Amino acid sequence: MSKPRTKERTKELQKLIEDTKGISFLKRALKWFQQNVNEVVLAEELAIIPGEKNNPINHNMRRIFELRDQLGYEIINHKHSKELKVDQWMLLSKDPNPELVRPRGVTKPLMIKVFERDNFSCQFCGRTKNSDDPFKSGRKITLHTGHIIAHKRKAEKDIIKVTQLKDIDKKKKYTSKDFITMCNVCNEACKNNDLTILNNVEKILKLDEKKQKEIFLALKKKFS
Repeated sequence: MSKPRTKERTKELQKLIEDTKGISFLKRALKWFQQNVNEVVLAEELAIIPGEKNNPINHNMRRIFELRDQLGYEIINHKHSKELKVDQWMLLSKDPNPELVRPRGVTKPLMIKVFERDNFSCQFCGRTKNSDDPFKSGRKITLHTGHIIAHKRKAEKDIIKVTQLKDIDKKKKYTSKDFITMCNVCNEACKNNDLTILNNVEKILKLDEKKQKEIFLALKKKFS
């Protein structure tokens, strides 16, 4: 196979894009990985691959995690191998391994329970589904249920870092306490880090000045 950042590699990627018109980014990215199995795939290559309608894909790295965690393809990066640099990926086998599938534990009833508990608002920035997406003109915010402990599992009182896909505890039963409501912007910004839960004062301080004044006047009226 050709090496990254060569003319031959560029031609191969362009050919794949042309040959896969009309299919999703997820399927196109998988084909590119399978075409380069056990070879380095660059993040900049994945960024070029478009979606089903040939439009650029935002947050395409999340789709790569879907291939790995939800479909079981053993895709590794610099966190798994010292041979890889930041923004380098590698698929180790063309076929998925069901043992590597990481269950997210989010069911629709559980998602609704989390949203209702958090008043259908992001617990980090306060945005709701009616808020405008600051990075996508004309689009509204999407709410997500984010894992409070990301890519980790609990063992008694200790929290153990999952360093390999096989270390994931598939028997864990999730409850609403394991999740928190996040907007798509904050969810993407976390990049699989553990979440620090804000207290009520910290949440207010992150609101815009208008909303802070509304809260201040309401509290002043109540306690005056």
